[in-house]
Amino acid sequence: MIIPGYVFDCLDNCECDTEDEVVHCHNGDRTELALPHGQRLRGFPVIGLTYNNIVRLPDEATLLSKFPDLKVIDVERNPNFDCDSLSDYDRVKIVSDCFKNVSEISRVPRIFRPTRECDLSCQAARHYAKLHEYVLHLWEILKQKYNDFDMDATLRQVQEFFKEVVRRVNQFSTDVQVNLKKATQKSDESEEVTPMPELRPVDTEA
Repeated sequence: MIIPGYVFDCLDNCECDTEDEVVHCHNGDRTELALPHGQRLRGFPVIGLTYNNIVRLPDEATLLSKFPDLKVIDVERNPNFDCDSLSDYDRVKIVSDCFKNVSEISRVPRIFRPTRECDLSCQAARHYAKLHEYVLHLWEILKQKYNDFDMDATLRQVQEFFKEVVRRVNQFSTDVQVNLKKATQKSDESEEVTPMPELRPVDTEA
């Protein structure tokens, strides 16, 4: 039996997405990455820390002891990040704005208050669609910033991880569009259907 993914609160008001296997800690005043208390947090190869005020990350040994499956941390748009610390990381790839290596990455919006046009379910759907969008965009950024995927064992693992995520998201997008069409055909007359953001297939080639 396949258990569908879900999102739960974790660390310091972060969102752990078991579908994409990403920890989302965007948009805050964090100056450091909060570590799990007690047990390790398994099953999450990527941590997104965009738009915070991170200065330094925990050392690599600590990161891997607390997040055993970790491969990538995204600290883009952290203006005070210590770029000199990047040389301390080998097994974990740190995506940053250092050395003028700035990419286009937008904020992941929070869930907004319901409105007449977009109720709570609609707002949540928009938010989670943006989380998926961030993961897909991060893959594009990684392809821009690294060109030695075949030479680096960690990057090869990262590549396989993101290709699987893209495959799942593309399948999810197809299923959603098919189901919405079926629902629309069955009932034109009755209840309002919560709007769902359109997701488009993404290229998986590195």
